Amino acid sequence: MTARRTTYTIVDTLRDQDVDRHAQTDHAATKPACFDGQQIDSDSRLMEAHYRLRYQVYCVERGFLDSNNYPDRREQDEFDRFAVHVGVVDRDDTLIACARLVRVNMAGLPLFRHCQVFPHETELYHEGNRVAELGRLCISRSLRRRRDGSDAIAVSLYRAVYQASKRNGFTHWLVATEPSLQRLLNNFGVPFRAIGPTTDYFGAVTPYVVDLRVFDAVIASGSRPLLRTFPEGLEPELSPMLCAQAG
Repeated sequence: MTARRTTYTIVDTLRDQDVDRHAQTDHAATKPACFDGQQIDSDSRLMEAHYRLRYQVYCVERGFLDSNNYPDRREQDEFDRFAVHVGVVDRDDTLIACARLVRVNMAGLPLFRHCQVFPHETELYHEGNRVAELGRLCISRSLRRRRDGSDAIAVSLYRAVYQASKRNGFTHWLVATEPSLQRLLNNFGVPFRAIGPTTDYFGAVTPYVVDLRVFDAVIASGSRPLLRTFPEGLEPELSPMLCAQAG
């Protein structure tokens, strides 16, 4: 995940909430469910929409990728076949936001093509850890202008990513993002930890790791209003409360 590819869609949305963070997060966590986040790999229609939304955001709206390289208007790369794809749909079953989680695979992970990890960092390599790189988070610019629901879309997307991670057995997220997004999400309870130096990759980004067992404990504590809905719909054995107790 690159900082600039994500910052327009996710950072701006969350910054708008942060003007009055406690009031806004209570609202986002308790408002009626208008959006449904889900893993979409088995749905060809939503996967098509997923790739087209990525093209719209990365090639058309932000210009980070050359649109001439995607004549079919579908932004897709060699890592997608190793990824879990997540989407958020609205009442009309239209895809409005997306993300992916790339499993460790023979092609490596996108982050390592641009970022380095400190030599003393070993958490990613511990036996039993299952790491996935979180990236390609996006919401269309037109949807971000919807002041009635942009905050709920962002919350729904992160909740869907969290639940897909739990169901697929991931224990850690690997993320490359700009420091301002990291600080903002840390304020909302996502436990980022820097594992490498800042580098220039569509702007200044730093590699971070998120231990989902630590995140489970944050969610189970009930101290972060934005995270209250994250366990909803999870199978009982995947409950963050149960996992936090086991940890």
